[in-house]
Amino acid sequence: MSNSQIQPRPPIVTIMGHIDHGKTSLLDYIRKANVTAGEAGGITQHIGSYQVDYKDSKITFIDTPGHEAFKSIRSRGIKTADIIIIVIAGDEGVKPQTLEAIELAKSTKLPIIVAITKIDKPNLVLDKIKADLSELELTPEEWGGQTIVLNVSSVSGEGMPELLEMISLVAEVEELKANYDKSATDGFILESFLDSKAGPLSDIVVLNGKLKLGDVVLVGNSVYGKVRRLTDDKGGNIKEVDPAEPARILGLKGVASAGDEFRVVSSENEAMELIEAAKIPPANNPVIQSMLEKEKTLNLIIKADSIGSLDAIEYALGQIVQLDIKITIVSREVGDINANDINEAKVKQAVILGFGIKQDKKMQELANLKDVVIKHYRLIYELIDEIRDQITQLEGPKVTRTDLGELKVLKVFKEDKKSLILGGLVQKGRMVRNGLIEIENSEGKVIVQGKMSNLQQDKQDVSDVMEGNECGMVISCSFKKTTPVVGDILYVYEQIKK
Repeated sequence: MSNSQIQPRPPIVTIMGHIDHGKTSLLDYIRKANVTAGEAGGITQHIGSYQVDYKDSKITFIDTPGHEAFKSIRSRGIKTADIIIIVIAGDEGVKPQTLEAIELAKSTKLPIIVAITKIDKPNLVLDKIKADLSELELTPEEWGGQTIVLNVSSVSGEGMPELLEMISLVAEVEELKANYDKSATDGFILESFLDSKAGPLSDIVVLNGKLKLGDVVLVGNSVYGKVRRLTDDKGGNIKEVDPAEPARILGLKGVASAGDEFRVVSSENEAMELIEAAKIPPANNPVIQSMLEKEKTLNLIIKADSIGSLDAIEYALGQIVQLDIKITIVSREVGDINANDINEAKVKQAVILGFGIKQDKKMQELANLKDVVIKHYRLIYELIDEIRDQITQLEGPKVTRTDLGELKVLKVFKEDKKSLILGGLVQKGRMVRNGLIEIENSEGKVIVQGKMSNLQQDKQDVSDVMEGNECGMVISCSFKKTTPVVGDILYVYEQIKK
């Protein structure tokens, strides 16, 4: 690869912070365009990326939502950014989502700039903010630290030129470069939606290489298509997209998920082959299958105002980890609740969740008639809190596991489909008769599960064997994938229901 292929590229800046602390207003002022991403209850519903000219170069901004429910999209946004701007409202100070954003930003090791917004308002707490930043290891430069902290106003424009200058200087130090000659090797989806006339549309940012009209794009391992139209962030038609440049593409055969990575492949046939190769067959573990069959289920039908909202809700629901309850999304669609949704909810005993959509009195009357529950939300965290309450009502006793000891397998004396007789050395803790056991192979995969039905030391039946001693045991197997070998590790544990 020649040096001529590698050129400096614009920085990608992601903006983070607490809800309603002025992220979108700051971006709108910088773009000097009368564009507002609608906010409901303080959460940006539609995210975007925009490129602005500054002096003789460009800067790409990613407007990321501030609420924790959007962590999946935001985390991926950070992974692809070069500089992070943390916005903090000058009249409110550091809030819970600010703390989360700062911790997430610090974990990336990327340069961080703090923009204190809304400084045109009364009752500012600037010194308190800087003190809090110092405690969070982001000490401002004026206090002897290394963090750039600027006061800005999206109303008067105060501090905006200095913010752009600081971004430009940090980018210069980072020496950001990309290949401008080869096809796009990577980029990511910011937002996708289904246009009733055009079909699936996706807002994207290219990270390396060029994306051109006619290229075949593979998104993740599930969606592909040929780029039939490219438009820039101002809506104009373009023929190619450079590194760090945002654009909208038409041509994918499905609606991609926000945050998914994409790359150019040689043909649609190659894309289909890669998708097929990435498919993973379902696990054939009888223990897991048995657990799933016994699980209680909370069925949900989700209707929302955008694909981005649907992705964020599904991600947030996925973070609710419960032992006994399975959350099943029966269907998820963009649009208002209709009679078909209510009929489906009746048949499948599902709850309908509406997010950011209008409440229809006739549909509510139909739902009442059919004993179907409809819940409307405009804030993600309210939706999640209520789902947690539903789960609490469905949950049975919780099971906790306590590890008691581990043993190195030295010999397998006898085996059949449902039992094992083996011997080994207790390396940690103790072996306990009637304890539950798992055996892992050298790759750390569980190959045997069951219960220790007998335990012997020096050919005598015992109740336990302590660390440093050898012993033999009989295991009744509930799951056995393969025969253990010398060196495999056996764990004994107990489970307690609460």
